[in-house]
Amino acid sequence: MKPKHVEILKLNKTIIIGAIVGITISASSAQLFAGEEDYLLTTYTVIVEYAGFFSTLFLLFYLDNRKNKATFRADLVKFFSSIGISEVIYVIVRWGLGYYLLTLDYDPSLATLVSQLVGWAIFMVAVNVVAKMLRLYKN
Repeated sequence: MKPKHVEILKLNKTIIIGAIVGITISASSAQLFAGEEDYLLTTYTVIVEYAGFFSTLFLLFYLDNRKNKATFRADLVKFFSSIGISEVIYVIVRWGLGYYLLTLDYDPSLATLVSQLVGWAIFMVAVNVVAKMLRLYKN
């Protein structure tokens, strides 16, 4: 069994890589949807971001944990529970701030990027707190 701090670093690495993928495709899609109403542009970019983030997140989690079949399912449930709870917080911050910035006539890409960065900062704190509360890593 790996030390707790190694597992937490691996969790954070996985989330950060997923976030980079999500942010990249979301910022790109903001330009594609720039002509839409503010609430639609915000909603579309959040959907695109989630598709990239969760695809990357699951793939990396699987690759990191596929060798330990005995605890894979239980860890997967705890992992996605901690992610899910934190995602609720993230989507509220991300959508609300993104929409607000668009109503202030921010550039769509800038509004998307700023709301993502603020949302991700809050998300990272929340996911680590929730993972600790759920005892994702026991030792």
